Amino acid sequence: MTFSIARLDAALEALRGFDGRELADLSPEEYRAFAEATSALYRHAGVAASASGAEGLRRASASGAPTPSQTAVHRREVARSLGVDERGAQQLISAGASSRETRYAHVDRAFRDGRIGAASVEILARTLDSLPDRPADREERLVAKAARLSVRELRRACEQAVALVDREALEAKERRHRENRELVVGRDADGMVTLRARLDAASAAPIVAWLDAQVRDAFQRRRDDAVVEASDRRTAPQVRVDALVALAQHGLGCEEPGAGVRTEVVVRLDPEGLESGVGLGSCDSLDGPVSAGTMRMMAVDASIVPAVIGGASVPLDWGRAKRLFSRAQRRALVERDGGCAWCLAPPSWCVVHHVRYWREGGGTDLDNGVLLCTGCHVQLHASEWELEMRAGYPWLIPPASVDPARTPIPGGVRRLDPRCAA
Repeated sequence: MTFSIARLDAALEALRGFDGRELADLSPEEYRAFAEATSALYRHAGVAASASGAEGLRRASASGAPTPSQTAVHRREVARSLGVDERGAQQLISAGASSRETRYAHVDRAFRDGRIGAASVEILARTLDSLPDRPADREERLVAKAARLSVRELRRACEQAVALVDREALEAKERRHRENRELVVGRDADGMVTLRARLDAASAAPIVAWLDAQVRDAFQRRRDDAVVEASDRRTAPQVRVDALVALAQHGLGCEEPGAGVRTEVVVRLDPEGLESGVGLGSCDSLDGPVSAGTMRMMAVDASIVPAVIGGASVPLDWGRAKRLFSRAQRRALVERDGGCAWCLAPPSWCVVHHVRYWREGGGTDLDNGVLLCTGCHVQLHASEWELEMRAGYPWLIPPASVDPARTPIPGGVRRLDPRCAA
């Protein structure tokens, strides 16, 4: 593998102009240039570190493939020398090995150019390795996605790409998850009771949706009532504990309906998949795709609402006569956006936002509604980001301080869809 410091030199040269400057005195334009140069230097240093890590492992196992012991020892040494955890060290080593082998030209080029990091290389290589067939443009499209997505978002996009191609593997994984589900009760060293759970999608969906609803309700009541805000200082994890305790107490003999916040779980699938059991769907409480078989099993429960793509049994556009969006409209927006249109937080964290404000004449219609979590809702109002609807879908427009070209970014889960332009 031929090593070059040309890009690293260029990134360092871009930073030289800031040597000795007081960062607080930089103008907005100067700070943007400083931040871009710092990011470039960090990424290109990562390329150098990955090359070193991969070469070190090759030398440690010159006689053949490295043994698990050799890999573990080298990973620990790289982690120690770079000051990162072993997971980060392994990502750098793997990225360097992939680059040396040049298995995926587009991935390698994007990594060397500093457009993606080592974590993205690892995800892309693993995804491409697992696909049974690889059309010429698939790698290029995934790399384009990776350059615009966070690592967490890229992981979700790649899971969807694999599921679209290899549904049998998804169904096998779901069966394995179902067989391996568990909830273990224990105690820690201080005597506190611990709960450790591993859940399959069908088991997790109602639990996650219900707990998220309790957290959202508790935080909403704080915002609405100063007395509640002053007295209720619980964190989100503490609210989840209290919600589980209340549910258990109710189950132990309470004869009255529960006082918790009602919620529902929406699963979605096309009509053919619902009938045949062959297809791919999703659930608004969980990341990742869900097979049609699991979806049909979940839809038997009365608290699970099946949303069949293409079906509509109630009016979804209310114009100016109604300010608040209806439950049916919210479901339709969950179907379209999949969660927060900006950060992709789950639907249970979100409120419906008028793209064109109601007070300015905006209607309570699907073409004027978008799901946003509270944090992104506030950020949208407080920043120079813009939100536009184009052909019935939300698009986020970054300010020039973030992207001088102001390139529109697809809102919601369309951003993760490998079939949708980045």
